Amino acid sequence: MFKHRAQLMSRINGFFMFFPYLLLLVMFAVVPIVLAASVSLEESLTNPGGGFGNYLFVLQDFRFLPALINVSLFLLIYLPTMLIVVAGLSLMLDSIKARHSVPLRLAYLVPAGITGSVAILVWYFMLEPTYSPFAPLFAEFGWTQGTDIFNSSNLIYIFALMTFFTGAGNWIVIQYGSLQSIPDELLEAARIDGANSLQVAFRIKLPLIRKYLVYMLVLVMAAGLQIFVEPYLLSSSVYPGIAKDWSLNQLSYTLAFLGSNLGAATALSLMLLVVMLGLALIVIFRTDFFDEAKTKIKES
Repeated sequence: MFKHRAQLMSRINGFFMFFPYLLLLVMFAVVPIVLAASVSLEESLTNPGGGFGNYLFVLQDFRFLPALINVSLFLLIYLPTMLIVVAGLSLMLDSIKARHSVPLRLAYLVPAGITGSVAILVWYFMLEPTYSPFAPLFAEFGWTQGTDIFNSSNLIYIFALMTFFTGAGNWIVIQYGSLQSIPDELLEAARIDGANSLQVAFRIKLPLIRKYLVYMLVLVMAAGLQIFVEPYLLSSSVYPGIAKDWSLNQLSYTLAFLGSNLGAATALSLMLLVVMLGLALIVIFRTDFFDEAKTKIKES
C-alpha cells in the first residue's frame, strides 16, 4: 500500500513539474503552428485561389532555388566546422590544468556576446581592408578594397565565419561541462591500461559525450537553416543589396512584408519546419539519441 502511494505521488509530482513546460509548448509551439498552417492556405493577391497554391507559388519563385543553394552550401561549411572545432577545443580545455581553464572558458564566452548588428559592425571592420588590422595580410592576396572581400562569391564563407564565432564559445563551454560528468575512475583506469592522451580523448571521452554532440548538432542545424540576421543586416546597412533574399528566411520576410503575400511566406516557413524536423529525426534516430543504454566505448 505504501509503495503504491509513493508511486502515485511520484507521478503526480512529475506531472506538476512537466505541466508548465507542456503549457508553454502548446501556447508558443503547437498553437502557432496550427495558425500558420491555416494562414498558409489563405488567399492573396498573387494567389486568389489560396490553398496549396501558396506552396507551389514559393517553389516556383525565381528566388527560391538560389536561396536554397546558398543555405545548403552554408550548412555544409558551418556544421562540420562547428562540430569538429567545438569538440576539439572542448577536449583541449578539459585536458589542461584547472587553474588555466577558468580564464579560457571566459574567453570563449566573449564572442558569444557579440551578435546581431554588433557582430556585423565588428566583422565589417575586421574584414574591410581599409580599417582591418589584417590589412597587410589582405594586401598579400591582392585584397585592397572592401568589394574584394564583400562580394557575392564570398558571402557563404563570411556568414559561416560570423555565425561560427558568435556561437562556438557557448557550445565549447557546454561540451566542456559534459566532459566533467565522466568519472575520473574511468579515465584513470584507461591510463593504467596504457592509453595515451589521444586514445583517452578519442576512445573514451568522445564516445561518452556523443549524445551531447548530437544535441548540439540538431540545434546548430536548426539555427543555420534559419539564418537571417547576418545577410539581412549586411544587405540593408553595410553593402545595400549585396545579400538581398540570400537565405530562405529572408525570402519569407520579403514575401510577407514587401510582397504582401503572407500565405506564401507562411507556407515557406512551414516547409522549413518540416525539413528541420525531418533532418532532426534522422540525426536523432540514426545516433540512438534516446537509447537509455550506456554509450559503448571503442576498444583500444
